[in-house]
Amino acid sequence: MRVLLVDDHEIVWSGTRRLIEQLAAEVEPGRPFAFDATRDVETACQHQAGDFDLVLLDYHLPTLSGLAALHAIKAHFEATPVCMQSAESSPQRVREVIEAGAAGFIPKSYRLDDMEAALRVVLRHRIYLPAEFVLTDDVTRSREPDELPREDLARFLRTELSPRQRQVLALAIRGTPVKLIARQLAIAEGTVKVHLSMVYRALGARNRTDALCRVFDAQAASALDLQ
Repeated sequence: MRVLLVDDHEIVWSGTRRLIEQLAAEVEPGRPFAFDATRDVETACQHQAGDFDLVLLDYHLPTLSGLAALHAIKAHFEATPVCMQSAESSPQRVREVIEAGAAGFIPKSYRLDDMEAALRVVLRHRIYLPAEFVLTDDVTRSREPDELPREDLARFLRTELSPRQRQVLALAIRGTPVKLIARQLAIAEGTVKVHLSMVYRALGARNRTDALCRVFDAQAASALDLQ
């Protein structure tokens, strides 16, 4: 497993490496582990695009930071999941990061045991969202009378969506761009967009962030292999 940390606080590099190496040995025992850390996006993008399995990106960085940094990292490491970390974890901050294509968000204010649990999830290439974000009133929409009940969502994902629709939704929720979904599944970009439009409509979701919240709120991630 190869992990890149982009964080300008070098004092956290060694501690993060030790923690991630320990968790990686637990998640994928026997697999070689490699870790690198850089202070900024520019240095990070000097690595080859396929060098890493996961990028952990701090929100506040020198020169290029925030959503601009996320866009630059995702553009360079096109096929690599990028998980954002930030000391600020307001619902608005989490939402904007997820809508920009991050494959997860970990608050840096977490205690050690919460941080370990979050990193364990992302090292398994699964999505991590703070529970407080999924459950907050700021992101929980009012439900329409005819909308699919949360307790039926997992069954719906397993039985009512086609295998292709489940693949497209799973990749979209992970933050994979439409063009890369199309490339991975060998289908046209227009076909990907049609699948997403149909699935979002079926879920009563406006976009991938709403779809992600619905799936996590209903504890239906297993139906898409996102646990």
